[in-house]
Amino acid sequence: MATRWEYCILTRMSTALDTKWYANRVFRYHSAHEAEEATSAYFRGINAKIDGLHDKAEFPLLPSILNLLGGEGWELIDDMNTGLSGGEGLVLKRPATARAAAKPKAAPAKRPAARAGRRR
Repeated sequence: MATRWEYCILTRMSTALDTKWYANRVFRYHSAHEAEEATSAYFRGINAKIDGLHDKAEFPLLPSILNLLGGEGWELIDDMNTGLSGGEGLVLKRPATARAAAKPKAAPAKRPAARAGRRR
């Protein structure tokens, strides 16, 4: 069965106006006290953009973050309570086919500039 949808969980890390949000942040736990971040490269890039929005200090951030994700084809479908204090999450989805459309296109090859004053 082919995958039709991809999902993203946007997690709120605090409850302040300037809260930190992260998309699909994943950790692998080697022990109770040792974790390694295993977030995919795509979502690391998204999270870097979110951190950039946070650095601009234009609060509230959520509308800008949702617009950023919407530009990547993500649609907000639900909210959830993760069970952690301040750990609200927002669930987004997009068609699996949108992944290819969201990838940046390669820049067109530059054509050599015409030479001025050609000799014949």
